[in-house]
Amino acid sequence: MNSPLSMLVQARGMLWGDFEVETFVQPSDIEREWRQLEASGVATIFQRYDWVDAYVRHVLPHEDARPAIVLGRLDGNPAFILPLAISRVGLARIASWIGGKHSGYNFGLWSPKAAAVMACRPRAEIETMLGSMLEGADCVVLGRTPKIHNGIPQPLSPLQSSTSSTEGYSFDIDGGFGAVLAKGNSGTRTRKIQRRERRMAEAGALQYRMLRDPAQAGAALDFFSEHKALRLADQGQPNSFAEPGVTDFFRELLERSETMQEPLLEMAELSVDGKTRAVIGSGVHNGRVNVYFMTFASDELAAYSPGRVLTFRHIEDSCERGIAAYDLGVGYEDYKTHWCDVIHELDDIYAAFTPIGTATIATIRLGQATKNRMRQNELLWQHLKSAQAYLSRRA
Repeated sequence: MNSPLSMLVQARGMLWGDFEVETFVQPSDIEREWRQLEASGVATIFQRYDWVDAYVRHVLPHEDARPAIVLGRLDGNPAFILPLAISRVGLARIASWIGGKHSGYNFGLWSPKAAAVMACRPRAEIETMLGSMLEGADCVVLGRTPKIHNGIPQPLSPLQSSTSSTEGYSFDIDGGFGAVLAKGNSGTRTRKIQRRERRMAEAGALQYRMLRDPAQAGAALDFFSEHKALRLADQGQPNSFAEPGVTDFFRELLERSETMQEPLLEMAELSVDGKTRAVIGSGVHNGRVNVYFMTFASDELAAYSPGRVLTFRHIEDSCERGIAAYDLGVGYEDYKTHWCDVIHELDDIYAAFTPIGTATIATIRLGQATKNRMRQNELLWQHLKSAQAYLSRRA
């Protein structure tokens, strides 16, 4: 096995052990390799070419970040892609996954062979490779990285890491909706949904539908933006969906999805009396639904939980479409535990290249550990959240 001393730096990249590694500034520079690896390798929906390319176009410029996309080849074939961007935080220049808060799971793209080879590399060698490829970066911070995805362990696991403050929630639905309901108290759950639907239907015709028409899907996205902003403001929470470029990013995902068999973004709607009451935005990758967001109107029908009704019908519809798994995303919510029996453990992965990077990672890890300890004290955590909401409303 080659050591860092035996690495050969080339004009267009670097020979590192069995890999030829290069860094690119735009997804379009390696679109062919990206789509090849996307189709044959292991990745999440958040690292698909079109998802990352749309984010780079619309959001990354407002984050004052520059792409640094690392491509590795093995035996001349695309082996892995790490869609990263470098931004300045205080004194440090940090490389992190492209997608920010909107990228739920961050695994990179890997061929099975490349994943196995990388996982056997010593930590120091991987750090040397990343430091050479991420010119100008003091460190790399890779958040919300699954320990395992589609049966493949995280190839960068030799690097130092800590458990993320959140986890993902999903469940299998390939056995059909009846099998999904049978895992819990199916009769009670179904009766509750039907009772809520009957109460809402007293106000007018109730309809669930997937919005295939671009204009209707766009209107549902507008509904989400408006009502999500209202709910987060009421809770005193920051609104990442209102940040510059984010709405345009989701609009482009809708546009790109029109001809896709597995859309990057599609909208589901629950309406009563012709008015939208709740919407879900989700994407599909490798037979898996990934829910990005959901919200509902705080109107006279909110007491009947239109969001939960919509989730119920969306899961039922996904079963009928032959989807294999349904993922409710990262972050704990009580309703997720009613459906999900798979919890995805996530790590935050780190590598430092300079003394500033080392100090930055130490600070980040200390803050994360403190936050995790607070979250374990439910009473303290609720008081902190209440105080945060109060201060946000006052501001």
